[in-house]
Amino acid sequence: MRLKKMTLRKTAVLALPVAALTLLALLVWPVDAERARWDGYLDRLARLSRQTVPPAAPLDLRPYPGNAALRRSPPDLRAGLLDYLDLRHCNLMALISDRNSGLGRVRAASLRLAYELTFIHRGRRCLAEGALRDAETVALLERTLAIKEDSLKDVFWNATWASDELRGFFNQSPGAADEIDTGLHALDGLIGAGRALAARPPPATLPALETHLAALAASRAGGRLLRDLARARVALDRANALLDGLDGERLCPRGRASPRARRLRTLLDGYYRTEIQAHLAALDRQRRRLEDTLAGLVRVTGDDPALAAWRAHYLGPAGQAAGLERALRHHTDRWQDLMSACGLMPGGEKTGTDTY
Repeated sequence: MRLKKMTLRKTAVLALPVAALTLLALLVWPVDAERARWDGYLDRLARLSRQTVPPAAPLDLRPYPGNAALRRSPPDLRAGLLDYLDLRHCNLMALISDRNSGLGRVRAASLRLAYELTFIHRGRRCLAEGALRDAETVALLERTLAIKEDSLKDVFWNATWASDELRGFFNQSPGAADEIDTGLHALDGLIGAGRALAARPPPATLPALETHLAALAASRAGGRLLRDLARARVALDRANALLDGLDGERLCPRGRASPRARRLRTLLDGYYRTEIQAHLAALDRQRRRLEDTLAGLVRVTGDDPALAAWRAHYLGPAGQAAGLERALRHHTDRWQDLMSACGLMPGGEKTGTDTY
């Protein structure tokens, strides 16, 4: 008997931490509001249509291109030892030594860009001041500066499109939602930096570049938006299958609104308009802003096949955003057909408009 009581007490003691950990997990684990919103709509629609929610297709996601696909290789310039020693008059020796150190070789691309701009600025000033006496060294420095200026676009590309910061911003792994406004502002900052870089001679520094990259590194809002586009398209396809399974004549014999049709109209006016339509409108605004911003950055930097294919997958004519628009048009038309058949549309006719 005593052994049985001891066993029960041990079981109760062990159960307490398990229960506490479970409660803690529920409190800490982020709620997927996006999934909950669509599940709520599909469950209501399935119940009123007396059908089963179709299984979800896999999300058609494409990861951001890897470093090997995007990174460009600027020219690697190496001066002879004597020329290198002559550059002490230009305040370039320490700069070059730092760049060629073990730490300097593995620095982020944005710091490589800062190095190149500093080199160009000091070299141009050195030539203007006539600090070099040897004609061959002057010619070497002039050629070096010209090559470095021509390659700035590639270095800037590596610091932006091929950077870990931008790759992190477009990480599509599920996680807590981030506000995208900060990321869009940072992308606008990159556009401004690219325009400043195009000046001749280029500026010695690019103001706030590191700040903008840090903002992108701290967020995954870009990837979350692209994931939400893909998820919305899949969810609307499932909802369309449910609406396609309804027949207007059976739902409303002789055009008279049945109680079930009125409940469907309540779903349309209530949950759909406040939760789904409002969400899709916000998603569309964010998508358009992102599309415009990325196009603006491409106009500054030029494009790349891998990047263009990735952008087209989400934002192109056959991409996820276009697929979502088609699914939404079908969804809107189907609702109008059903409600018109039941005499529950204003005026009893289709409006012919696509709304978000």
